[in-house]
Amino acid sequence: MRRILRRALWSGLAAVIMAVAGIGVLWVLFPFDRSPLYQIPAGVTWSDRDGVPLRVRLADGGFDSVPGYGYRHDDWIAKAVVAAEDRRFWSHPGVDPLAVVRSCKQTASAMRRISGASTLSMQLIRMSSPHARTLSNKTIEAFRALQMERQIGKEEILSLYLNRAPFGANVIGVEAAARRYFAKGAHDLTLAEASLLAGIPQSPTRFHPVRHADAAMRRQAYVLARMVATKMITREQMDHSLALPLRFQPNHYPFQAPHFCDMLARQSVAGATGVPTTLDLDLQLTAEESLAKLVPGLAVDGILGAAVVVLDVRTGGIRALIGSPDFRAHVRDAQVNAALARRSAGSTLKPFVYAMAFERGTHTPLSALYDVPERFSDYDPVNFDKGYRGVVTLRDALVQSLNLPAIEVEREVGQPAFHARLRELGLRTLTRPAEDYGLGLVLGNAEVTLLDLTNAYACLARGGIYQPWRTTPARGGQAALTSGTPVLLSKGTRVFSEETCWLISDMLGGDERAMRSTGTVADIRLARFAWKTGTSSGFRDAWTVAYNPEYAIGVWLGNPDGRASPALVGMKVAAPLVWEIIRRLYPDGNGPWFAKPGAVETREVCAASGQTPCPNCPKTVHDHAIGNVSRYQTCEVHRFSREAVWPPRVAGFLRSRGDAGSMAANTGLTITSPADGSTYLYVRDANPRGGQRIPLTATAGDSSTTLHWFVNDAYIGGSRSGGTVFWDLRTGTHRVVCSDSSGASRSIRIVVREPRGALAVRRE
Repeated sequence: MRRILRRALWSGLAAVIMAVAGIGVLWVLFPFDRSPLYQIPAGVTWSDRDGVPLRVRLADGGFDSVPGYGYRHDDWIAKAVVAAEDRRFWSHPGVDPLAVVRSCKQTASAMRRISGASTLSMQLIRMSSPHARTLSNKTIEAFRALQMERQIGKEEILSLYLNRAPFGANVIGVEAAARRYFAKGAHDLTLAEASLLAGIPQSPTRFHPVRHADAAMRRQAYVLARMVATKMITREQMDHSLALPLRFQPNHYPFQAPHFCDMLARQSVAGATGVPTTLDLDLQLTAEESLAKLVPGLAVDGILGAAVVVLDVRTGGIRALIGSPDFRAHVRDAQVNAALARRSAGSTLKPFVYAMAFERGTHTPLSALYDVPERFSDYDPVNFDKGYRGVVTLRDALVQSLNLPAIEVEREVGQPAFHARLRELGLRTLTRPAEDYGLGLVLGNAEVTLLDLTNAYACLARGGIYQPWRTTPARGGQAALTSGTPVLLSKGTRVFSEETCWLISDMLGGDERAMRSTGTVADIRLARFAWKTGTSSGFRDAWTVAYNPEYAIGVWLGNPDGRASPALVGMKVAAPLVWEIIRRLYPDGNGPWFAKPGAVETREVCAASGQTPCPNCPKTVHDHAIGNVSRYQTCEVHRFSREAVWPPRVAGFLRSRGDAGSMAANTGLTITSPADGSTYLYVRDANPRGGQRIPLTATAGDSSTTLHWFVNDAYIGGSRSGGTVFWDLRTGTHRVVCSDSSGASRSIRIVVREPRGALAVRRE
């Protein structure tokens, strides 16, 4: 008997040795390959700057999979899955011998499979290399699980399992499941939510929490009971979790900022699952609501297309982007992104040619320019209103968007140089040689996109630093704003000096433009913005771009098919949309403005020529200039007498108008508000205090002179230079005249009309 036992012992020992040796040989002959573990189907979720999902792109095969979960010891989902699927996970080597013995006993006694013995490690092997559930494959799973646990830590195994586990329908991985069912990340799941999700992988179809809620709840109770049994939670926590109602998010994927997300979908996102973007969803919705408010009125005027871009000046990040009034509309071109469409630029390029003149020192804001008829070969440019102003300051030429002065400056700086500078500003659609555009380039005969154009203006807002627009955050977080000066995250490329940009911004955001910007109620306070409008020839495109140190806002209105409309005038239809967005951005009317650079100096100049006064100059005014850049040139028009002597073509035009001796430029008399040609909307009962008024202001060379104001030949009152007289609005076309004690006068025309369509304001 003793001999038989000894023989059996040695036989068993030999069998064990042979088995271990066999496993060792297999271990060497069939090494473990980690790579399938990490080949997880991955979709992409784009989110806004605060992490709010915007759009989900499913993985190959139509799976909603976001394999971004990483184990944390305090995550409820990790605890719940271990309790439900593999309670000895943290102690076994990849195979749980006790679970194997239990499964064998249950199967032998019941003559059928009661429970499995697969560990989380074995399940991970099966999910990474799918195969039929046979005894031989189970053996292979166990072998591979043992190998895997020698190379990979438990925490990583649990993370990989949770990134691969099925959670019902097309949802793969706990991160996608948490977002899909509860609109939150896996780390933020409550105990009740985690225990519900942890029960799904055992049978994803049977325990789908929406389609089979009762079965899912019973499975949740089982998971919580296992957590109590393993002392992960108390019974009180279990009872509390079972009593909590679970609220699932609506059964659809996010679909925000559609044109912006379509842009992202065309970009490479290899290896990315959660992609943060620069978009601000709140601001996006603000822009969409602002546009929707105006759409009915635009449709009445035959305007069906619109685009809006809002950029963060400091980073170049796109904060909001709209490519059409309604992406979901069942109309042609609704899905076309008009923010990326090539459209005629209109007058929107003029500020950049004046900036070049400032850079070269040839001009300052009060330099005299000539707005008189002139023909260039076969090109005969005229102003938008078909009229001419004679002699104007550069500031007035820009503010009033006059064409002849802009061409004059373009010729001086050089049209090829202007073309090259626009390319430096990121206007990539200027693909033809400079000579193909000719002098009409400054008037907008080139095509630009709204996104590129808005970013070019953002360069001015950055003090002359060009940065490409961006859809994903810059490294290092957000930039800061100090004393109205953006602090940039990256060096960028300097295109203009800070001083030049301040001069342009001061002109485009000056007090004389404030009234035109309000558009509706004259005494509404608005944050200060620099802004420029544009209208393409033939009334096919209407533009407005505005900026301050924080935001650059661009609006385009038109028809995708290029169809014209008399209403497509930048000031008339695009500007109100920009100012509606600005009102919502700064509801209290307060916003940052640009700090004046130290190199910008104030100098006295001749009121007529804008040059350094000579003894014959009768009037002088103060002008801004760039120290050591702006040139000092003695006044040429008063070189020989106190009477201004203009070039022959200018003098001839002035004589034809009878203005040769009484130009406002000679006397220094200038109406600063309202601007000539302004249109106001008269909103009845808009001001509960009664009356809707606008200020009338003007400056004169002699600050002590009395200025007299007339509207339609009716005397309104008097003021000093820079002072204000208020006039109550009434509908109609009005001629406003200001005269001084010497008899010199200046006149403008304004229009006051009642609102219509979407622009109407109704007092509740």
